[in-house]
Amino acid sequence: MAWQMLPTNYTDAVWAGLKRYTEITNEDGTVSFQDVTQYSNRDNSFFGASDANRMNEALNTIMSMVENGTNLYTDFQNYFTVQKAAFKSEADSINADFEAYVADLKTEGDAAIETIKTDYKTEIETFEDTQEKVFNTWFELVKGQLSGDVAGNLQNQITVNTKRILLLEGMCLTNSFIAPLATDDDELTVITDDLGNVILADWKYKEV
Repeated sequence: MAWQMLPTNYTDAVWAGLKRYTEITNEDGTVSFQDVTQYSNRDNSFFGASDANRMNEALNTIMSMVENGTNLYTDFQNYFTVQKAAFKSEADSINADFEAYVADLKTEGDAAIETIKTDYKTEIETFEDTQEKVFNTWFELVKGQLSGDVAGNLQNQITVNTKRILLLEGMCLTNSFIAPLATDDDELTVITDDLGNVILADWKYKEV
């Protein structure tokens, strides 16, 4: 059985002024006095029979060993060895639990990192595939436009774009916008009348 340390935190009771008692009349005609003093520290000042008995038992054991010629040093070493073994067993158990906890954390962390790496790789591959498709589509479009006289085709596109920019700039300056009507879908088909003429819409923005 492991030794239970005896209390060493006893303190003196503290109160202000004189102690105060209330006189109580008992049913048999006697009187009793109840302590009503206001203590600021009383819990640790009480020395109970349990503590006294434990101290006496410990002292009796030591004195019995001395009278019987027992080697106190050897007994202490044996006791210390037992306590050391118990402490080591508990420490090993706690350490094993801690190592298992750390191992679980590492496993969870490794799994989370692998998931992140996999998701990142998937996103990169998807992005690269999308960009490759966009580039190929753009390249096919440009390749068709730049076939033949590359310099001439480029100049024609620059001229067309310049005219469009100038037209848009003029509409902005005059607040008079004209544009063909088109369907609101992926095809963006220009709307025409029965004769095939493009239907134009014109509008102005109201100044506030």
